[in-house]
Amino acid sequence: MHILFILKDFKAGGGVERVQQRLSEQFLKDGQRVSFFVMNGDTPDTEGVHRHNSGGGGLLRSILRVRRLIRRAGVTHVISAKEQANLCTWFATLGSPCKVIYSRHAALDCTEQKTGPSSLRLLYALYLCGGGKVVTVSSALRQSMVDLLPWGQQRIRYCPNAVVTEQLLQASHAPPLAGLPNDYWLSLGRLVEPKGFHLLLDAYALALRSDALPDLVIAGDGPLLDALTTQAHQLGIAHRVHFTGFLANPYPLLRHARLFILSSVREGMPTALIEALALGTPVLACDCETGPRELLDNGRLGQLVSVNDVPALANGMLQSLTSRGCVVPSAKMLDDALHPYTSRHAAQAYYQVWNQ
Repeated sequence: MHILFILKDFKAGGGVERVQQRLSEQFLKDGQRVSFFVMNGDTPDTEGVHRHNSGGGGLLRSILRVRRLIRRAGVTHVISAKEQANLCTWFATLGSPCKVIYSRHAALDCTEQKTGPSSLRLLYALYLCGGGKVVTVSSALRQSMVDLLPWGQQRIRYCPNAVVTEQLLQASHAPPLAGLPNDYWLSLGRLVEPKGFHLLLDAYALALRSDALPDLVIAGDGPLLDALTTQAHQLGIAHRVHFTGFLANPYPLLRHARLFILSSVREGMPTALIEALALGTPVLACDCETGPRELLDNGRLGQLVSVNDVPALANGMLQSLTSRGCVVPSAKMLDDALHPYTSRHAAQAYYQVWNQ
């Protein structure tokens, strides 16, 4: 079996990139041959992985290079992620005997992709009209996709993300980042609108009016960094909020946090929330349409609050300070919930999709 991953780019710290890399590492452990083709950007540095990129030139050049790569390298199975890569894969595998999976990691929202629901439906109808299958990263997202394309439900499947690995647990024991308070709450992710960091800052400022809180640490980089920094100053909380920028290893910070807060307004399945649970950190999450509720078992594993609701998020922060409001799941509950997100289980799920 020669498995080819096709991605648009490979951004440092990107959630999709992390889970694809962890999945590829498990395939390697299973004795498979693994390659990555990245349309623009860097490729992972995983030992044993064959790395390729388009060399520039856009979609057409990528399609032609992938077609040659599949033929010359004997690729038998393909996984693509994000729409430009999915589209490249569809054209590149026309007439090929490869078993193809088109993966959807984000909620069925078109805002960031600058497209509409009709275009999204057309794209996934195109993928399903070929010989491939569509994989979503949560059961709720699968249902949303089935609602969009009910005729294709037999080839729309759910596979959990590969998140929990031995490397993750080992990385969390590295020395903590210097210069931060000992007692802090943490939010982690790319600084973009769907992650709701602007709501997080508003809610933190509101909660500070009622009680003394730990400092807030926001780890990650992105186009909204300057706007969020300005917002913290305008709210008068800049001295209590710490922006770390991009961290190659945020896991010691995550492991030692008193609380991890997910303020997203849209998610497919939030990788950082799974990582927080795996590292034993209490969590507070906004109940966006897909992801958190499914992962947190309707609030049994962590506190859920209304999405896009600043007062509700602030109230959740205050409740987390009390023993009554802080959700502390048992070790067995956590083990059962996290098992599907181990790299071994995730890899088996992909094998099953290919074999059915």
